Amino acid sequence: MADYDDFYIDPSKLIVPPEDLDAETLSVEQLVTLHAQLLNELPWFPRGTLAVRRRGQRVYYSVQTTVDHRRRDRYLSLKTDSGLIDLLRIKRTIRMALKKIRKASRHLKGYRRRLAAKLAVINRPYAESYIFYTNKIYVCSTAEAAIVEMLHKHHVRFEYAPPTMIGGRILYPDFKYIVDGQPVYHEHHGLLNKLDYAKNQRKKWARYRSEGFVIGKDLLISVAYGKRIDLVEIEQMLHTRGVF
Repeated sequence: MADYDDFYIDPSKLIVPPEDLDAETLSVEQLVTLHAQLLNELPWFPRGTLAVRRRGQRVYYSVQTTVDHRRRDRYLSLKTDSGLIDLLRIKRTIRMALKKIRKASRHLKGYRRRLAAKLAVINRPYAESYIFYTNKIYVCSTAEAAIVEMLHKHHVRFEYAPPTMIGGRILYPDFKYIVDGQPVYHEHHGLLNKLDYAKNQRKKWARYRSEGFVIGKDLLISVAYGKRIDLVEIEQMLHTRGVF
C-alpha cells in the first residue's frame, strides 16, 4: 500500500484553496495567479480520484482510476493509506477550485494569454515577484515593464529572463537579444541603492566576466536608483549595440 512518502510532493508546501472559494470576488491578477499555481501543482498528485462511501456509521475510501477506458476502484485503508487519502482529498479540492476559476474567468478578455504568461514564470526563483503584466509577458518591476514596452515599440524580438547556464550556474538574464546571430544579454538593475542587492549583482557580474563576457558587447547593463529609470539612455545603449 502507498503512503504520501511515495510521491514527489510535500503537503505542507501546497497551496490549497478553501473549499468555499468564491472565485467571482478575486481580482484578475489574483485569479490568474491562483489558476497558474493550482495547474502547476496538479500533475504532482497521485493518479486517480477519491471516492467516499458511507454505510451506516462506517466510511469507506477507494481510489478510482481509468485504464483502457475502464474504471478501476482500489480500496484504501485508513490505517495504511491515510497519507494517500489526504492527498486525494486535496486534489479533489483543487479540481473544484479550478472549475470555479474557469467559470469566473470565462468572459475575461485576454485571460488565456495572461494565464499562459503566468505559467511560463511560475517555476522560476522568486515567482511571486512576477506581478507586472505587459505585452503578453510577466515581469518583476515597473521599470522592466517600461523596457518591454519600449522594445515592443521598436519591434525588437527578445526573450525575457531565459534560463541560461553561465559559470556553472543557471542564471536568468533580464533580457536576451540576438544581434548578428549572436546572443546579447541585458541586465537591468533597479535596486543598487540596497546593499544586499548590490552585493549579489556584483557577484553576478563577476560570473559573467569569468566566462569572458564583455560589457557593452555580450552584456549590456542598465542601472536605475529607486524608481527613476532613464529610458532614453537605455534606448540609446540598445541602438548603439545594434539591437534595433
